[in-house]
Amino acid sequence: MNFIDKALADRENRSDDDFLQAMAGIYHEPEVRKILHKYPSFIRDVIYIIDYDTELQMEGVEGILEGSMSEMCGEIQSALINCGALDEARILHEARQLDIESDDYEEKIEGLQSRTALHNDYEAFWNLVREYIHSNLCAIH
Repeated sequence: MNFIDKALADRENRSDDDFLQAMAGIYHEPEVRKILHKYPSFIRDVIYIIDYDTELQMEGVEGILEGSMSEMCGEIQSALINCGALDEARILHEARQLDIESDDYEEKIEGLQSRTALHNDYEAFWNLVREYIHSNLCAIH
């Protein structure tokens, strides 16, 4: 039984935030990534959002576009949309449209970075994720 199975089995006794924190178990059990497709889509979304936030904190928007997560940008953007973080999804979309070779690339990336929830209303961002978890957990019988 992996961290997702445990969290789902104990969902009645967990707050939405507890469930969110449990999904960070992906960093302790990375092999679970290979079977994420077996779980409800909101689980994948939450893990993509956790990955997005971690990378954003460590490497910024540029790290998301050019680092190991670059191949997951589409999934991350969809996850942000699914949970209602539309401003954050828009920022990622705009970042993906930038020309890395342009003279003002760094300036534009910094501008987008400053608009992220990390640098603005971080709590509201995570409230959206917790609400998304809540509505999806309530739908599971």
